[in-house]
Amino acid sequence: MKALTQCWFTRMHVLAGRAHREEDGSHTGYCRHCERAIVSWDRSRWFLADGFNVTHLAETVGGRFLFVLDSFEEAVIARYPVPEGADAAALEALRKDLAERHSIDRPGSGLELHDSGAPVRRRTAAAQRVPALSRGGRFSAPA
Repeated sequence: MKALTQCWFTRMHVLAGRAHREEDGSHTGYCRHCERAIVSWDRSRWFLADGFNVTHLAETVGGRFLFVLDSFEEAVIARYPVPEGADAAALEALRKDLAERHSIDRPGSGLELHDSGAPVRRRTAAAQRVPALSRGGRFSAPA
């Protein structure tokens, strides 16, 4: 019987070897831990290649949202649409209003405010700054 791998617990797959670029712009390869086929669109987050990827669908279809996440329960508490064409000042005002409404800044609340539409270049730049081997998730051991 095969033991459960690290990616089964953390839901974070790690590329083994080189990625292959596909025609649709994605990159494919195999996970170092579970040896299953994986796919990535930004080369920093890898998902199982078989099946339906809800995360990629949410990032590519629909509008932009600010959502409140309870990090203790790992659940989305609320989701708020960002008005089309909102500038940086309007977005910051909405963030402050939501932080006040949900008491996000209160110590020990466990609530976090996330933006579903952070610019792609900022996400990819952040991914390139962090070496792949030092990248870890919430369940990774401290370095």
